[in-house]
Amino acid sequence: MASREVLHIDSHQVDAALDFAGAVEVLRNTLAEGFDPETDGVRTRSELRGGEFLFMPSQVGDYAGVKVLTATPDNPERGEPLIQGTCLLLDGTTHRTLATIDGVALTNLRTPAVSMAGILPFAHTRNPDGLSLAVFGNGVQAVPHIRAAHQNLPITRTSVIVRTPGRGDHVVEVARTHGIEVDQIVAGSSQATGAIREAGLVVTATSASEPLFDASLINDSACVVAMGSHSPEARELPGELLGRATVMVESMATAKAECGDVIQAVDEGHLTWGDVRTWADSLDADAATGEAPVVFKSAGMSWEDIVVAAAIYEAVKGERG
Repeated sequence: MASREVLHIDSHQVDAALDFAGAVEVLRNTLAEGFDPETDGVRTRSELRGGEFLFMPSQVGDYAGVKVLTATPDNPERGEPLIQGTCLLLDGTTHRTLATIDGVALTNLRTPAVSMAGILPFAHTRNPDGLSLAVFGNGVQAVPHIRAAHQNLPITRTSVIVRTPGRGDHVVEVARTHGIEVDQIVAGSSQATGAIREAGLVVTATSASEPLFDASLINDSACVVAMGSHSPEARELPGELLGRATVMVESMATAKAECGDVIQAVDEGHLTWGDVRTWADSLDADAATGEAPVVFKSAGMSWEDIVVAAAIYEAVKGERG
């Protein structure tokens, strides 16, 4: 292979190059080695006829890059994906283009890997003999989060909680192709209440703007990942839950700009910004008491894409010699 060849890495190569457990390890190692998410590149949006651009630039270690996504609301009616895009990976010193990587496949790997990486030490320590998983939502992140949880934790039961009967059929079907059995439960039912109470891990992956459940349903040993809402006006979790939990965010700047779950809980007086911890300062189980839930609110950051993209690139490059 020519030393200056640009690799074009498609979704199948992404899936083959790095699994969820590997992506979790890359993310946690990056923070353990001292990277400060507060120094990350600024994510920006730009209008596009019929949609919008999302630009996510970053530089970490030996690599730099930018993920560019488009969101086109009318695309599903055309039989096209809502979200499309590409990650451009560069040499961190010369800025030479090294690879283009399918942006959707990268996102679908990175996003659940971040969720698992954030809560991994707490979930392991609190549930050494296994734990139940409850996932809210039937969108594109449901199955990836289910798969990521099963790769990283001793999951004993999995439930997907949906608003309408049958809305989660495809989640059940796709998860089964990966050898995972999923119970489909309707939100607000007694079965949903039981699943939430028993869950050692709850993931909210919805477009909801109001809390999905009552705070009292979350047990004190549970971990909760909220990753569906990304605006100050929207939230998936009740403020009362954050008030009694150890709350972690990817960075304080991102949380104050985008994480409505935390912003609204602070505004309501359930906690202060001084109570909120960053992921980088919470890499081991000692960062949280076992007497209260752990809440990890993520919005997605550019550095996460670049370090996972770099790991994919190195794996593909290694295979090609």
